[in-house]
Amino acid sequence: MIVAPPEPVPFVQVDPQGLYQSAVADRIEGRPAEAVPKLEQVLAVQPDHVDARLNLGLALLALGRLDEAEATLLGVTRQSPTYVDAWVGLARIGQRRGDLEAARRAADEAARLAPEDAEVRALRASLAPPPPWRVEITGARSRLSAGLPDWTEARLAVSRGLAEGWSAGAAVEVTERFNNTDVYLEARLDRTFDGGEFHVVLGGAPDADYRPEIALAAGGAVRLADGISATLDASVARYPTGTVTGLHPGVRVELPGDRVQLAARWINVRDENGAHRSGYTAQVRWQATDRIAFRGGYADAPESSDGATVDVKAWNVGAEVGLTERLVLRIGMLSEDRQVYDRDELSLGLGWRF
Repeated sequence: MIVAPPEPVPFVQVDPQGLYQSAVADRIEGRPAEAVPKLEQVLAVQPDHVDARLNLGLALLALGRLDEAEATLLGVTRQSPTYVDAWVGLARIGQRRGDLEAARRAADEAARLAPEDAEVRALRASLAPPPPWRVEITGARSRLSAGLPDWTEARLAVSRGLAEGWSAGAAVEVTERFNNTDVYLEARLDRTFDGGEFHVVLGGAPDADYRPEIALAAGGAVRLADGISATLDASVARYPTGTVTGLHPGVRVELPGDRVQLAARWINVRDENGAHRSGYTAQVRWQATDRIAFRGGYADAPESSDGATVDVKAWNVGAEVGLTERLVLRIGMLSEDRQVYDRDELSLGLGWRF
């Protein structure tokens, strides 16, 4: 029996220019996942196609594949050192990673090549070191159910940037709950670095009725992969009713495009009676425009803010509006089910950098 040889695989002619134009349309119209394989095909046929390589790097950036995007765009700069869009892309990669020094170097090169380009100028402005001083003023009013008296809160916080990546601040918070008033004082130190951040906070309320007499908290985040960070917060607080400790691991995810951030934490508390309690929180933040952001969240977790640890179910929503480049308005609403009573809060705040 003679077996016929297999049919030869037909040769498919690739139209590089047509495929390139289709890929560019995909990328511009928000379909980077469809653009990537097309651009890779173009480069397989025409490896010196610098425009295809640029668009591939930008598509990979849009997908959050930062390491691949960086390697691709660096290839563009080696092939065509004056290609401004490649330097802009590299600056945005540094910005996404939190490596502002690398981002500024790439943006400076883009500005040297195209000093009048509006996108380049806006990018450099966004990467400029922020003004060293920050002032936050917040006020809140809560209405309680079961005929209980309202809560009020006022907070003033001041911080200053120090050496690169370091900042220090202090805050005073005056609260009234159940017709008692506590004044809580706080000092804070923050450090940001390539791939992560860390903070430590020390505070306390002299003659406390319900706030901690003394409290220490520390926490931070470490980047695990592009757009994904692990977080950990720990705290110990001595209340008039006893000592409460907490350990809260979590995860933070930034979706491609830098517009949406998701965060979740597993809450673990050893309450004032020595009992272990646990729960969770989940938050989402959406940067709708350069000056407007929205946030929302839900929690089902133990909470000790008024001196007694209770299991609380809560949701919150809020918004941030940039009134100017240095002045931000914040508004928020919170609703809690605290088992014995419900609490609804409205807060308003202003943040000012100078």
